Amino acid sequence: MRKLYGIAALAFTGFIFYNSSLPAPVSDETSYYFVNLVAGINAFLDKPVPPEEMNHYIRKTAHFTEYFVQALLLCNAFQADRADRRNSHGYILLLSLMTAVLDEYIQLFSPGRSGQVTDIMLDFSGAFTGWLAFQLWKRIKR
Repeated sequence: MRKLYGIAALAFTGFIFYNSSLPAPVSDETSYYFVNLVAGINAFLDKPVPPEEMNHYIRKTAHFTEYFVQALLLCNAFQADRADRRNSHGYILLLSLMTAVLDEYIQLFSPGRSGQVTDIMLDFSGAFTGWLAFQLWKRIKR
């Protein structure tokens, strides 16, 4: 089971890096697919939001969510391994932080994109929240 979660975590990290390597117009096209979806919901609720503003929030939510999922996969990989708990917490958080830094570094070389320290902090907060949710879930499950 450890290998399965490890492979899933590695594949998901590849997905994160792939998204970072996309040029800005391609990345925006993907984002605007979700903007249009949310705009339809907002129109139904009669709560209009400008598309540019909505695009920003959707992109930031995607960053947070990607790292939340990655942390859950890493937690499961280390949980399945029954590794030393003190070390596994540090490894999970360190791997998440390293992924966030490398993710933003990749964006420096993607046309029309930029790497930002605030995105690293957002990414890591998603990872930390995923890690924390996993820890709480484990305690509740006992």
